Amino acid sequence: MIQERLSTFAGLPVHTFDGEPDGPLPAPEDVAWGVYHHVADNGVWGAEVPENLDLFLEKVDTARVTHLVIGFWGFDPEEFSPVGWLVDNAERLPNLRALFLGDILDWDLHISWIKNGDISPLFEAYPDLEHFEIRGASDLRFEPIRSERLTVLRIESGGLPAEVARTVMAGDLPALEHLDLWIGSEWYAGSSEAGDYAPVLTGERFPSLKHLGLENGPFQDELAEALASAPVVPRLESLSLAMGMLSDRGAEALLAGQPLTHLRRLDLHHAFLSEPMVERLKAALPGVELDLRDAVGKAGWVGDEWAASALYVAVSE
Repeated sequence: MIQERLSTFAGLPVHTFDGEPDGPLPAPEDVAWGVYHHVADNGVWGAEVPENLDLFLEKVDTARVTHLVIGFWGFDPEEFSPVGWLVDNAERLPNLRALFLGDILDWDLHISWIKNGDISPLFEAYPDLEHFEIRGASDLRFEPIRSERLTVLRIESGGLPAEVARTVMAGDLPALEHLDLWIGSEWYAGSSEAGDYAPVLTGERFPSLKHLGLENGPFQDELAEALASAPVVPRLESLSLAMGMLSDRGAEALLAGQPLTHLRRLDLHHAFLSEPMVERLKAALPGVELDLRDAVGKAGWVGDEWAASALYVAVSE
């Protein structure tokens, strides 16, 4: 469940721009501009994102804007496309370096219902983009990304199509340092398999990678087993298999594999681990920041293992 809008993005505070300005506007380069629909205290909707994006061009010196977040733009992509708007206005945003497309709350539109379509034109229109995040992947399409500048790529989904996973893996991104992919559920267009992520594990595809997040997935144990000997691991600073169906089997593979003590952070929150396994992880990785929130205590423990029907990813619909 995604219940709150972003408060910060790519190192800057998010300033809400929703057609109802609250005081003077900040300097354009000092904030991440969050363009959202306006909701009054009584719940009545006012100006919506398409209108507010045009107002944004009018009221803000967008030539100085570096960070942009776009919220819920409507139900019908045929009526309005934020990708089309961004491409049409690329000359008005010459210094855009960080973009979040789809900061959409669950009660506005479920993540699996978000329609982004073909986003390839974005990378053609904004070749200097350094940080790109997008929410929703059910119909997401793009050509393999070629960029000398992109350092952060995040795709949040309730179900990641295999074609999207393979397209990401085929990218030419020599500067990429941070990769996060939410794999999601087969019930919501998630068709990728553990093997689709093999190219990143070799350490050759993205030579500058420091953080790898393969999250929210149903086959976290298989990914953990692959990571146990993956060449990419020794040069990572942080690793995440969070939000998915990681069990003691996967955690055992991580502990039995190559050393992880060099990691600054290992995120396994929302896993399905036994208390003894949690204690083993803590003992084996004393200098690593471990996130084990909600890793134990869920219903569904049967004997010495989790009932298969009790495991679930954190975000799907």
